[in-house]
Amino acid sequence: MNELKQIFCRYDMVCDNPSGVGLEILHMQDFFDEKPGLETDAMHLHGFYEIIWFREGRGVHFVDFSQYEVTPGCVFVISPGQIHSFDGRHDQKGVVLKVCTELFHDFIGTPLLHIQKEADEDLMILVRAMEKELHNAGLPGHRDAVSALVKLFMVRLGRCGYIAGDMTLDPLKTSHKAFLSFRKLIEENYARLHSVKDYASLLNISTKTLTMYVRECSPYTPLELINERIILEAKRLMRYSMLTVKETAFRLGFEDPSYFVKFFKRSVKQSPGDYRESFSGTDR
Repeated sequence: MNELKQIFCRYDMVCDNPSGVGLEILHMQDFFDEKPGLETDAMHLHGFYEIIWFREGRGVHFVDFSQYEVTPGCVFVISPGQIHSFDGRHDQKGVVLKVCTELFHDFIGTPLLHIQKEADEDLMILVRAMEKELHNAGLPGHRDAVSALVKLFMVRLGRCGYIAGDMTLDPLKTSHKAFLSFRKLIEENYARLHSVKDYASLLNISTKTLTMYVRECSPYTPLELINERIILEAKRLMRYSMLTVKETAFRLGFEDPSYFVKFFKRSVKQSPGDYRESFSGTDR
């Protein structure tokens, strides 16, 4: 993350905005006009969460190494460290929330949600309430009110949003709760913990139980999810940083760089060096 931020962090001041509450709200045209070509069209990352809600219009949004179609009612939740850009089409309508990590509950999974049409106005009511509260800087309870509204917005988004083709997870169900905790632990520890046993130990369950829970909630095995996150970061570093292959290997917790090369090649079908070379002169 640090190596990437030195080069690609385009806008990282929402946590220090004048109101001191770590929230900024932009309507879509203001968002695209704010820093044309720099904030949106060039590949970039942030140190905060960015919720991008397209109410009208179409286009393409690139997040890490995937391409997503923008359609009315889609919401992108971009987490700190995710690299993203837009396709240059800026005629959409919608809302962008820039949220400091202190206000945000962890979001794990695909960055793209679709919201039910009937929930549109409910979410806009909350956006308007946040905008109104941002004008109350200096009043008692201002920060608490902003935090509560952000939390309520995310709760509502979680209830009305769905991932195309995915099952809905119930955080009150033991297996689903363990799966969500597992994904969060991977995000926090992928650069140092690489085995299923490590994560099962952190969750205080057996590897067999963890495998059963993950299989219930996902088409992947626990090891596949762990490796997927390591590979994602390896691809980010090889494409967007100046770290050598050896430095990247150490950064991701591999004591033997040659093993990292084999690990990378097994998944990506290219060596790290060839992968980096294949993007020479490209933007995304």
